[in-house]
Amino acid sequence: MANQIQNLSFRLATHEDYDAVIRMSYGIYGDTDYLPAFFHSFVDDADTKIFLAIVGKEVVGLLMATITEGGRAYFSTSGRVAPAWRKKGIIWKLEKFQDAWIRLNRPTARFKRATASISLVDMIKNKGHKGMQEVFRMPYVQYKGGPNLWWRQDPAQLAQLEPTGLPDVVLLQDADDDFCTAVQKWFPAGACGGYDGKPIILVDWDPYTLSPANLKLLQAENKIYTLNHEGETSLSISNTYPTAAVRMVSIQIYAMNILTAQNHLLKHLQDVSRSYKNDELHLSVFVGLAELESSLHMFCRDTLQMENQLDTKGRVIMYEADMLASHL
Repeated sequence: MANQIQNLSFRLATHEDYDAVIRMSYGIYGDTDYLPAFFHSFVDDADTKIFLAIVGKEVVGLLMATITEGGRAYFSTSGRVAPAWRKKGIIWKLEKFQDAWIRLNRPTARFKRATASISLVDMIKNKGHKGMQEVFRMPYVQYKGGPNLWWRQDPAQLAQLEPTGLPDVVLLQDADDDFCTAVQKWFPAGACGGYDGKPIILVDWDPYTLSPANLKLLQAENKIYTLNHEGETSLSISNTYPTAAVRMVSIQIYAMNILTAQNHLLKHLQDVSRSYKNDELHLSVFVGLAELESSLHMFCRDTLQMENQLDTKGRVIMYEADMLASHL
């Protein structure tokens, strides 16, 4: 194998690579990998590129990049290496190939973004992404629940949990700059620390600048809700997809207090339960304000009666790098 690593090559993925990629990815994320559900649509997406590391005819590594912000930025995600080929620097070499390809083929994409999950226990040892600066950290909780939970077969029962005195959570219509300004006060500290000084939202781990254009773009694949109460505006975004083991549900909530956050959460859970009554759900909920985290845990565990999937408090960290500056 030591000699084979010298024959490592890189290329873009095609539809014909699906079986090899899934075979290489087997067991990643405990059978909750999203790539099988999205591989073909990613290949067809002009702004998404899947980069493969190859030895002979074997796929041994993968990394993906998506161009965002009108071509000015990209985020790097989905990195993985086949078990037998790990600890050989493959992901680092694959990342170098990815970044070089983007410099050559998408030269306006100057700013690179990435996210990583880390527990509070590991934070003190965290050294970040190589060559990238941390922008912000955002708390999240993860819970699992099967179809036998008290509210799953009749999600209308969740309405009894809605806080009194709050208006309904409604689908976002046309957002403008004033809406984005109103929402950003519920973002984590540092969320405006990116290259353009604008707030950054997470959408199922992926970073986007908060803007009317991006919200309109994201509405095609996500449920986006808002709530306006006493002059304060909140925002939530969710998506769901099947995996080999469970149905994943990812919800990001930017709200002023726990009651408003609960209202958003309940709306998304009603949606997914109506459509997928018999699926086991793996729920990830990200909140912009860290002070809501403990109350959110209590609500998911005690009221919704779901099972906590994290041993410690979790954080997602968003990183960014100026690739032009780093290449000079």
